[in-house]
Order: sequence, then structure tokens, then C-alpha cells
Amino acid sequence: MWAKVCHNLAKPRYDNQWLALLLIAESLLSAIIVKRVPYTEIDWVAYMQEVTTYQNGERDYISIRGDTGPLVYPAGFLYLYGFFKDIATRWIDVSDPTGLGGSTSPEAIRIIQWVFVILYAINSAVVLMLYNAVLQRMRQQQSTQSSTATIVWCWRIAMGITCLSKRVHSIFVLRLFNDAPAMLLLHISMYLFACCDSWALGCVVFSLAVSIKMNVLLFAPGLLLLLLQKNQSLLGTIRHLSICASLQLLLGWPFLTTYPISYIKKAFEFDRVFFFKWTVNWKFLPEEIFTSKPWALMLLTCHLGVLGMLANKWWRSAISQLGDANARKLMRWAKCDNDDIRLSPEYVIHTMFVSNYVGIVFARTLHYQFYCWYFYSLPMLLWLTSFGSSSSSTCKLVIPLSANVIAVVGVEYAFNVFPATELSSAVLQLSHAYLMLKIVSSKVPSIQIDKQKIK
Repeated sequence: MWAKVCHNLAKPRYDNQWLALLLIAESLLSAIIVKRVPYTEIDWVAYMQEVTTYQNGERDYISIRGDTGPLVYPAGFLYLYGFFKDIATRWIDVSDPTGLGGSTSPEAIRIIQWVFVILYAINSAVVLMLYNAVLQRMRQQQSTQSSTATIVWCWRIAMGITCLSKRVHSIFVLRLFNDAPAMLLLHISMYLFACCDSWALGCVVFSLAVSIKMNVLLFAPGLLLLLLQKNQSLLGTIRHLSICASLQLLLGWPFLTTYPISYIKKAFEFDRVFFFKWTVNWKFLPEEIFTSKPWALMLLTCHLGVLGMLANKWWRSAISQLGDANARKLMRWAKCDNDDIRLSPEYVIHTMFVSNYVGIVFARTLHYQFYCWYFYSLPMLLWLTSFGSSSSSTCKLVIPLSANVIAVVGVEYAFNVFPATELSSAVLQLSHAYLMLKIVSSKVPSIQIDKQKIK
């Protein structure tokens, strides 16, 4: 009886209901958190100080500061949080001796919390649509109805997990970090790439995400490979990259035309020094090692080395799936034929998430708000590397499904221990290692959608 009910509910007509159910639950949970859990001030006041300094006419990035130090985000951050400031203060009348226009008052902060509830709901919807797109591809590749039902429920469990992070809820609606809108835009760009085959618009949105926080550049190696494969030429890829670069120039123009060195140095601060007390991922190391340049160099070397190894893996997979001649088309200067390639959703999503994940694994430090950089990718990568499109019995799926859930729980545990401990960092690294091994040892998803399957 139970098996029959599960089998019936796994049919495609219930997919939208499942997504709607998760989104309603997410919205209600976020509202309850805002109502019941006290707001915790960390960066909002500093954000408003930086925005107000800019609005008062300052264009030298070194002179734009807040309580937490100088501004270290690109220009898009100032425009977005200036907009948030306007929303927060438009309907309130508060005299503010700090000169911030009442933007840090409890009333203003509560208004912005509701704005972030909306952003969180939109982000959840986009992420769930990415998962649903992969699920539909998995349906097409199953050989029997029973195996299809099993895979469907495995992926629905993954969707449910994306809605359960205590820390990610906190990052969005209780902390108001700029990581949240940056990742929302990143996920929208991925949806445009993977599900809409809209690469020019996707590059615009991707560049907007970078303009809010540069951590989005961790996705760039994967995006570069995808652009080469989509365009099948260097010239086409350069056109798409020029969209990203042009938008950065446009957004940064007021600063690049006044204090260019200051802007480039601070907005994209690659040599930023991190504090050991805030690290989540390396707490078991001695502080002198954590802050040392050799350690930073070793992590950078590992990052680039693993990216190179995976690039070779992706290249060999392209040759295997497309043939040597078609795989090498991406190295041509210009496209020589009218053939158009449609990259599969699972391949696009997998490639971009892996690119980011490698950067996370070898990051010099991870702060608590950095969790939203990759939380949503964890179930996707774990499930793709465990189940993929192959048919398996329910019994054979129990062990990998359980191991995957444990890995996600391990990461969630580490990001909810404050302050971080040697144990929490060790658990995080073990969970990271588990997924990295699965990425390295698993097959690359199908690269191309067959033309006859494109509707």
C-alpha cells in the first residue's frame, strides 16, 4: 500500500506540488524566524556607514569605511545596499544622530529583514527549479517505472534538504549579509545557462553577482569551460566574457575614473588577511601555520592543481561523449558551421558547482556567512555523483543516500558550532573530503542534449 502511494506520488504531475509545498514551508519558517528570533547585528551598521559615505560624494575606496574596516566589495554592493537603505528609511521618521538616516534603527532593520525573507524565498525557488531540471533529465534516462520512482524520491529528499539549513536561514534573514543577494544572482545566472540556454543574459546576471561580492569568481573556471563548449570557438567565448567585463567597467566607472588604483585594490582584495579566530575550516591548525604565506601558497597550488586535474577529466569525458573532432571544436578561433550545441542542465550545473566547490575546499579560511556560497550545491553534487542516471534497486540506494545525508549534516554541524573548535573543523574537512573523492571518482554527466529531445 505504502509503496503504491509513493509510486503514484512520484509521477511528474506532482512535481510542481512538491516544489510549492517546500516553498510555502520555507516562507512560513522564515517568517517565524523573523518574528521569534532576535536580530543579531554584525555588518549591517558597517554597510550603512559605507553606503552613506558613498552617497555623500566620496569616491576614494580607501576612504569609504565602516566599523568593520574599509570597504572591500565591488561597486554593485554600494548600489544594491543603497537601494536597501532607501527602502528601509522611506516609511519611517527617525532622527538619527549618527547621520545614517535612520537606516540602522530597529524599525528600518525589521523592514529589511522582510525584504531578505522575499530574497530567500526567490533564491529557494530558483534553486529548486535547478534541482527539478536535473530531476526531469533523470526521469528520461530511467529504464523502468520502479527505478524512476526511486530516483524521484531520492531527488525530492535532496530538494527538501536545501530547505533545512539553520545557518543559511540566519545568513539571509537574521544577518543581512551581502553574500545572500550575491548567491541569489549567481543561482539565477545558472538557471539562465542551464535551463533557458540564455548565455548572454546569464553572463549579465553573473557579472552583477560578482559586483556584489567577488567570491562568485570561484565559479568562473567552470563558466569559462562551458562558454568554450557552448560557443565552440574562442571568438564566441570572448564575446560572452566581454559582456561580463563591460558590466564591471560600467558599474565601477565612477570610481575607475577618479581613484582607479584604490578601487581595484580594495574592491577585489585578493591579498586580504583573515583572522584565525573566525575560521571555520582550519581551527585544528596552529595559528602561526594558518597565517603563514607557505600555507596560503600550498592551498593555492592545491586549488589550481585539482582544477587542472578535473579539467583533464572533463576533457577526456568530452572526447568520449562527443568524439575527438567535436571536442576540439572549442579551440577554433571562429565557428565554421551552423551546428548549435545545447549543453544539458545537469552538466552545466555540475560543472559550475564543482568549480566553486574546489575553491571552497582549498579556501584559506571559511567564515560562517560563506556557508551559503556552497550549501545549495552539496546535495546536488552528492546526488549526481551517487545516483546519476543509472537504475538501481531501493536497497542499493539506501547506503549511499544515508552517507550523503550524513555528509551534509556534518557540514551543517560545523557551521553551527560557534566558536569553531578543532572537532568541528575536522568534521567539516572529513565531509569535504568525502564529496571531493566522489567528484574525482565519478563520471561526468551527459554533456549535450540530443537535438531530437529539445522541444
